[in-house]
Amino acid sequence: MKGKIIYLTNVDRRFSMMRKSCEDLKLSGDIPKECETIKVENTALWSKLWEDKLQGSQLVIIRFMGTTVRTAFWNKCLPFLKYHDIPFYMDAQGSAEEEVKEGIKEEVIDKIRKYTFYSGIENYKNFWIYLASLFDVTKKIAMEPSPYCWAGIFHPDIPSKYTTDLAWYREKYCKPDLPTVGLVFYRDEWIWGDLQYQTALIKEAEKQSVNIIPVFTNRLPTPEVGMPTLSEVFHSYFMENGKPVVDAIINVMKFSLTSSGSITTEELKSIGVPVLAGYSLIMEGEDWEKSKEGMNAVEVSISVSMPEFDGIIHGVPIAAKHMKENGDVEYLPIPERISRMISKAKKWAVLRNKSNQDKKIAVIFHNYPPKNSSIGSALGLDTIESIRLLLKRMDEEGYQIEFIPEDTKEFIKELTAHATNDMSMMTEEQMESSQNISGKEYKEFYNEFSETVKEQLTKDWGDAPGKVMLTDSGNIMVPGTMNGNVFITVQAPRGYGMDPAKIYHDPYVAPTHQYLAFYEWIRDVWKADAVIHVGTHGNLEWLPGKGTGLDRESYPDLALGDLPDIYPYHMTITGEGIQAKRRGAACLVDHLPAPLADAGSYDELEELEKTMDEYAHFLVTEPENASTLENMVRELAIKANLDGEIPYDETKPFNEYVNRLHEYLEELKNSEVHVGLHILGKAPEGDLLVDDILQMLRLPNGEIPSIYDLWTEKYGTSMDEITKRAADIYKPLQLTYSELMTKIREETKTAVRIFKDFDFTESGLNEVMNLSYITEGEEKWQTEVKTVFTYIQTTVMPNLRMTSEEIDHIIDGISGKYVEPGQSGSPHAGGVSLLPSGRNFFGVDPRILPTKAAWKLGKMLGDQVIEQYIADEGKYPENVGIVFWSGANMRSRGQCIAEFLYLMGIKPVWEKGNMHVKQLEVIPLSELKRPRIDVTGRISGLFRDTMPAVVSLMDKAVILAAGLDEPEDFNYVKKHVDEDSKQMEEEGLSKEEAWRSAAYRIFGDAPGTYGAGIGALLDAKNWQTVDDLAQVYVRWGGHAFGGKTKGEYMPKLFEKRLSVMDVTIKNEDNHETNMLSSDDYNAYHGGMIAAVRSIRGKAPHSYAGDTSDRSKAKTRTVQEEAKRIFRTESVNPKYINGMMKHGYKGASDMAKMVSVSYQWDATSEVMEDWMYEKYAEKYVFDEKVQEWMREVNPWALQRITETLLEAETRGLWNAKEGTLEKLKEMYLSVEGELENAGSGEE
Repeated sequence: MKGKIIYLTNVDRRFSMMRKSCEDLKLSGDIPKECETIKVENTALWSKLWEDKLQGSQLVIIRFMGTTVRTAFWNKCLPFLKYHDIPFYMDAQGSAEEEVKEGIKEEVIDKIRKYTFYSGIENYKNFWIYLASLFDVTKKIAMEPSPYCWAGIFHPDIPSKYTTDLAWYREKYCKPDLPTVGLVFYRDEWIWGDLQYQTALIKEAEKQSVNIIPVFTNRLPTPEVGMPTLSEVFHSYFMENGKPVVDAIINVMKFSLTSSGSITTEELKSIGVPVLAGYSLIMEGEDWEKSKEGMNAVEVSISVSMPEFDGIIHGVPIAAKHMKENGDVEYLPIPERISRMISKAKKWAVLRNKSNQDKKIAVIFHNYPPKNSSIGSALGLDTIESIRLLLKRMDEEGYQIEFIPEDTKEFIKELTAHATNDMSMMTEEQMESSQNISGKEYKEFYNEFSETVKEQLTKDWGDAPGKVMLTDSGNIMVPGTMNGNVFITVQAPRGYGMDPAKIYHDPYVAPTHQYLAFYEWIRDVWKADAVIHVGTHGNLEWLPGKGTGLDRESYPDLALGDLPDIYPYHMTITGEGIQAKRRGAACLVDHLPAPLADAGSYDELEELEKTMDEYAHFLVTEPENASTLENMVRELAIKANLDGEIPYDETKPFNEYVNRLHEYLEELKNSEVHVGLHILGKAPEGDLLVDDILQMLRLPNGEIPSIYDLWTEKYGTSMDEITKRAADIYKPLQLTYSELMTKIREETKTAVRIFKDFDFTESGLNEVMNLSYITEGEEKWQTEVKTVFTYIQTTVMPNLRMTSEEIDHIIDGISGKYVEPGQSGSPHAGGVSLLPSGRNFFGVDPRILPTKAAWKLGKMLGDQVIEQYIADEGKYPENVGIVFWSGANMRSRGQCIAEFLYLMGIKPVWEKGNMHVKQLEVIPLSELKRPRIDVTGRISGLFRDTMPAVVSLMDKAVILAAGLDEPEDFNYVKKHVDEDSKQMEEEGLSKEEAWRSAAYRIFGDAPGTYGAGIGALLDAKNWQTVDDLAQVYVRWGGHAFGGKTKGEYMPKLFEKRLSVMDVTIKNEDNHETNMLSSDDYNAYHGGMIAAVRSIRGKAPHSYAGDTSDRSKAKTRTVQEEAKRIFRTESVNPKYINGMMKHGYKGASDMAKMVSVSYQWDATSEVMEDWMYEKYAEKYVFDEKVQEWMREVNPWALQRITETLLEAETRGLWNAKEGTLEKLKEMYLSVEGELENAGSGEE
């Protein structure tokens, strides 16, 4: 068919504009009527209809937007075109393939590229005319491609709608005394006149007295056609004479600016202003308003995740896509969000220009539980000392500070002298002197809320102003201490403690009136310029509302409003930090983890180890006398309560028992222990630095080997062999392998200490290399040692010295400056490259999960679980439950996702080039060599929000496995889905509905909610039996995800999965945090175990996967892991002494450790009587610890004794009579002291 030219695209705007130009030309007769523009709606479907459409074409041009052309549609379409000799050119810029072509000359392709790159209606018309002329020389001659303007400043009042003269624009439209905001948006929108939201932003900026410079450009420049880079554009329109002319930038472009290479983070840093993300939604505005998720899976990747690589601060949706009746696309402004976006940008801009003397900064300590024992609750951070040092720095920077506490003791005394969240400790004087917001003021604020929000607040907390923290005069308290222009306060409680019964009924509970009043007072009454949320983590970002792309009914947005939020955050806690970024609009400033050291041995464990070493030597030198030590070994093992971990079997040879015992102690000794807390801006010093460097080198860092692996090479052994042969004699030195490891630790520690004493200089390196135990090694080994110590000198220490940037960048944040991005993860798990700290960290593009490396880890974990279950039960597990957290899967790149797939015998397919995972394939049973295991996932709300595409992928895996034609004995997924669907059909569901319902395997929080409810329930003490815990776990987590179902409450289906669960799993990839350091572990995993115990009637086999060492994943039972942490950390003198160096916060963390241990026992029975006795002995009765705790944090001592007494009361602990009496006396004693202190008595 002569002149039949087809243009295919899946890009909405390209389709509508190319179609318009094509139809106009067909009407005028300038191109053949057979020419057509066709939209490819679904790249997964190909049919004969497409063959009919394309048959007879003389040319096909394609513009495809996506990650790869390897989809079902293009895999059929392109071969079809080739087979029928139809020339085609496919522009797939941005995909793995970039472009595909066949049968078209290069000069023609070059012309096609220019017409389409230049864009605009005239270029598109000439594109069609040019192509038509290739087949009919009588046709109209096309004009040459015209580039128009590549980049410029838009303003609706300029006649031409743009200018490239920055100086002229500033003179005409910018007022010298106002803050100035830059705006970056797509050139295509300018070309096509789709400028409604841009115009709305300009008008709103003028209304709020903000200058705005709106710049259009392209994210992916093509230099060969004269298109400028983003770097050139930013320097042309946002800079003048090397200095920024804007105070903040709003970026509406999707994907990452820096990943394209068009601008670098270094350039953004040199410009030095904060970059805020404004979202133009690819969904209709009405759909977004109704959506509980906020933004869909595609938008989470391209509009949320990827821009984080640029160090952006999240804003709000400002426009939504609208499809006109004629198929044209436009982006319509969202007026209320436009106003919020401008006010946010303005607040950040003002920080750059306002004098420090005049700025008001609110420092918000987290406070969970809301008691005086837990002010400044944050993982691994001495929050009190950190803020003391920050106040000192702010004073130096000219902020109005009235007093700087001498130490943390004085700081806490000052804070608790004023009102806090602890109503049990509140005096009338504190209540009356507290900051407050009047009931009238709050009601005026409340009346501005939407009707939906007002109804929810009234339902949950009564009429405004509620009853929480309400004074007799009707004012709402805002606890805190005023220090000049710095308000130091404790974050308002979430509210469950005020009404514990709510935990049972509905996870979607609004924050209290007092919560909203707290932030309103800070923002609108006191008029703070910025807030600093201190440490990991608070509750603002976990309030109900949309997951991403928040609206005015999302409580984080309603509470924080437009306030700049600077958030010092633990660099390893990736997922929760991302939550603070996306839902709390935070500029993160990450900080180092708490310092680590080798756990070592202590007390009876140390004595037992030495006795076993002696026993091992006797077996060689005096075998006839070895038996004399057997009773001593047994007595010490019993004294250490080790029989539960390493049982003694008197029917077997004693040396076998000693071998197992010695191996276990060696594993404990070689574990890590936290030996203090991090202080913002301060790297570890002295011995802490030496230990921390060794921990950073414990595992390989890229090409740099593990320092311990390297040292074991010198002795012709390995770490694994040393652990397994701890009781054997290493003959070259006549030491046990355990003693050899002690020698290796002494040698490496001495070498690092000497290097440190020489300040890591070249002369220090020479001193190290001349140590006798290094010079005796082979030359090649010495070279490798030098490489490791040079790495310390050139990489580890320079990065640690930059720890001061943590404080620097907090100051930068409240100064309205750009904080550069960085990766998140654990520097102690082979992640030295993640340093330095002080960065606004980002996560990962979820489309790449799981990676190939994670697939290997997932397979390893899956195999270990199966092997351990078979060893215990003699058969395969049929049903497995896995807890899915976002952070662990971001850091590990999807290890839990991989394990989920692997257990079911499903494998990810990685796309060429970008390695995205969109497809799955079945692992044949012949290759799998075992049955397909049925897996249920309990996803966190954060996992749901950050990885919606992964949730969909996991559901597809279930459907794929359940639909296979295989024997049920080899496919437990199919077996259970078929059984359950049959029963559902009998109950009245259709066959399709029943099968779909039976196949749900992903359960989690209701959209807009977060948590498992267990921690709040246990803290509130509002439970009696494990059945109560199960009820809450199901109520909070019983929402199904899969297909079109996105969080529908299906408790019966969730209960069914729990009722048959053989195994539960929670994996972790680092030791910066552990199951006893945070109650979240117990809430999710412990809650699952409790639910299975209740619903099934017996406890499942529960495992904790450990991939901190990527080369050898390890799976332990939850009970084993609890005891490992208890022995290596909880009661380890190194841990206790480390906490004691941090005063109030150290005591607070010890109290939390006891509380979390008790909570685990309530759900999962992990604590034995001797463990509670140890807590009492080490934390309460030890005179030195007790005296210290009374002095620095008596509330923590009270909390510890109260927790231990509750464990006894609930029957979890059969306490010794003497222990119980002493605890009761201690509780009354501390309670009396606190009451006297509160009343002012001495």
